[in-house]
Amino acid sequence: MEVTGIIIAGGRSSRMGQDKALLEIEGATMLERTFITLQQAVQRVVVVTRDDQEYGLSGIETISDIYPGMGPLSGIHAGLSASTTEWGIVVACDMPFVQLEVLQALLVLTEKWAAPKEAAESPLQAVIASVAGRLHPLLGVYHRSILPSAEERLRNKRLRLTEWLETLNVRYATIEDMPGVTENMWHNAVFNMNKPQDYKLVLEQFRKD
Repeated sequence: MEVTGIIIAGGRSSRMGQDKALLEIEGATMLERTFITLQQAVQRVVVVTRDDQEYGLSGIETISDIYPGMGPLSGIHAGLSASTTEWGIVVACDMPFVQLEVLQALLVLTEKWAAPKEAAESPLQAVIASVAGRLHPLLGVYHRSILPSAEERLRNKRLRLTEWLETLNVRYATIEDMPGVTENMWHNAVFNMNKPQDYKLVLEQFRKD
């Protein structure tokens, strides 16, 4: 299954006070770390940014939001619009503990669940991480067929991801569906840094490891 990697890096990082994508962990920015991990799982990686962001990172392809200032839904829409593959795996740039094994397991699961079964069955449109009963739309695999729905929502400023997912044919991946992924890896994968305290905790964890 050919897949495009989509890194969502267009947020304003208002709670962090500085661009989360450029925060460094052990000598590499969050964006670089996420890019390197994702690059091992897919054929192409694009980074979705706001229209005024210029990271200037060599070898990293960036694209701008088509609907700037409209949150993660805009990033998913822009990333899939730029994709030349049917599927795109989405990762937020502020998830420091996402491991290759998690991404690969999600892709294997998507390919399995997307395989045609019955003619009357609606085609799968997304596979989203579900951890401890909570949905994480910014760790998931999306089909390009969601683009018209996403665009309609963006034009009408209906931006809540969970409400949007309810209108799609989605399956939710839990730890029970993820062979080769430990429970600790699965929980850590969806940890995202929002505040300076989160960043401090992440740095301390990496120093311990």
